[in-house]
Amino acid sequence: MAVLAPMVASSGFQLALAGASALGQLSVGAAQKRQYQMQAEQAELRGRSEAIAYKQKGADALRNLNETLAAIIARSAMGEDPTSGSAATLQQFAMGDGVREFNIAADNAVMALGQASTQAGIYQQAGKAAQLSSYVSAAGTLGQGAYRYGQLT
Repeated sequence: MAVLAPMVASSGFQLALAGASALGQLSVGAAQKRQYQMQAEQAELRGRSEAIAYKQKGADALRNLNETLAAIIARSAMGEDPTSGSAATLQQFAMGDGVREFNIAADNAVMALGQASTQAGIYQQAGKAAQLSSYVSAAGTLGQGAYRYGQLT
């Protein structure tokens, strides 16, 4: 009986170590999930920032268009009808170019938001997978500990 006491105490200690190891694995999984969640938030923030920059480019394109149209009208008013001939052609060209630039900037803003959302989703899924993996690892560690405990008792 005296010989069995150290083995039972040792097996209890091994079971406690298995429990502590499982808790550590769960803690690591939770930390990884938080890390991925923070990366997801950063991706969304970066996407919103890029979208704002593209919207600013669109606003700049419209401002440049207004300046160009004003210059064309002012120059053409000195010598001819601003709505006819080469002045009208220049205005149409400037309008087409300005509107195209604005639309490209708007499309880029939408794409930046979409890409950011997709990347954030990838990070969130990775976080969930990391946490699930930690659950599986912890269960395996507990199972091994229980098996070893059963072998020693």
